[in-house]
Amino acid sequence: MNRVTSRFAALMGSASFLTLTGLTAAQAQETAQAQMAQAGAVPEQVLITGSLIHGTAAVGVPVTNLGTQDFTETGSVTIGDLFRTVPQANTAPGPSAVNSGGHQERETRVNIRGLDQTGPRTLLMVDGVKFPPQADGLCAIDPSIIPALALDRVDILADGASATYGSDAIAGVINVILKRNYDGAVTLLHVQAPTDGGGQQYQASQLWGRTWEGGDITLTYEFTHEQPIKGTVHSNFTLNYSPWGLDNEIAVGSSIPGTITVGGPKFHNTAGGASIGTNCSNCWAIPKGAGQNFNAALNNGVGPLAPSSAATINWATFAANAANMGTNEVDPTTLGLEQAEQEKNSFVATFDQRLFGPVSFFAEGFYANRRVVEVQPPQYSQGISNDVKVFAVPTVNPYYPTNAPTNLRVGYDLAEEIPTREPAYEISWRYHFGFNLDLPFGWNGVLYYSHSYETNFYLQNEVNQNALSAALGWTVNVNG
Repeated sequence: MNRVTSRFAALMGSASFLTLTGLTAAQAQETAQAQMAQAGAVPEQVLITGSLIHGTAAVGVPVTNLGTQDFTETGSVTIGDLFRTVPQANTAPGPSAVNSGGHQERETRVNIRGLDQTGPRTLLMVDGVKFPPQADGLCAIDPSIIPALALDRVDILADGASATYGSDAIAGVINVILKRNYDGAVTLLHVQAPTDGGGQQYQASQLWGRTWEGGDITLTYEFTHEQPIKGTVHSNFTLNYSPWGLDNEIAVGSSIPGTITVGGPKFHNTAGGASIGTNCSNCWAIPKGAGQNFNAALNNGVGPLAPSSAATINWATFAANAANMGTNEVDPTTLGLEQAEQEKNSFVATFDQRLFGPVSFFAEGFYANRRVVEVQPPQYSQGISNDVKVFAVPTVNPYYPTNAPTNLRVGYDLAEEIPTREPAYEISWRYHFGFNLDLPFGWNGVLYYSHSYETNFYLQNEVNQNALSAALGWTVNVNG
């Protein structure tokens, strides 16, 4: 026998031996499991994510379990933060001033395999009962509505389970199991302070539980407060990318107190466009202090009315001053918050009591109230792009500069006068109660009633462009 054939035979013989060894071990494991079952050593766990067969573990389904120990090991504060350690889960990176309107309430969006882009494809359950989708578009799920101390574990089924749970579980299932049968108390205080400024987080949680013969009760409360991060903290939170060799994308309308142009602004930078850039050939920056106090004594309180009668700028002198040439844009991101302020209160309660023989009563409920205050950078505001526009000024305007061309336009940033402050809130709650029944032949039954509630809201300030044009002197429909 040549050497190659000999090695091949030895390899095949080793593989056959390992295969037989693996089969023997598997048979031994099955025999041991059968002996345990006959001896009555059945696991106490009965709520299994991924299987509807009572007391049977899911087979062939990738179920991941997260518990209280994982909070300690990862340093996570909320259940949503804990999902950042799960490779199959796509967790929103956190609040941002450029988030869409559906995220103003600061939910920690969790979806499995990133499939929840247009609607919920991941199912959220609490103790095996579905909880409705969240966010303004009902397109997100956030398990952080449950305080961390109230958690017994989280079962994550990171695979399609629509055959078992319905179309909401195309991507998978997240089942939050509440803590029960606990005797004692736990107090948790948490302080988190970023080193680069802002965003300090304070959290206080309290868990209390008591057990007695045939029953138990647990109560959990959590308070969280997170301070805002101002738009001036980080240099890369900006629209001016010139320090990195790119363009300055600040709009000419983002000007304080304003930028005057003859006709539409004309730019000579690579950004181009009709409203972006700083190298403008027909722009003049309105100097600070160029205005004057409104004279309410004129025209029975209406103020000046005659064209250019209250002008403070002589165009010939103003345009000839080289110091006025150019723009006086302000980076709009510095006027907003990079991260909003939020405060959250959460409460969870569970109760169990054996009534008689095979009948026991259970009840549980939770309540979460999140309050958020966002100040949007004007150019990034939700649907408020009119905060940084360029408006044409009619010559009949009493403040129209004297000796000026007839086609002046002015860019305003109204964020200082009308801050883009957007308060928001999210309220989530449920109460759930019923009876557990121990039936003959190893069967179990549950009779229950459950009521879930989810609502969210945010409010934004907007500028009515027609009303602003009317204030400049145009005849328009101010209600449009």
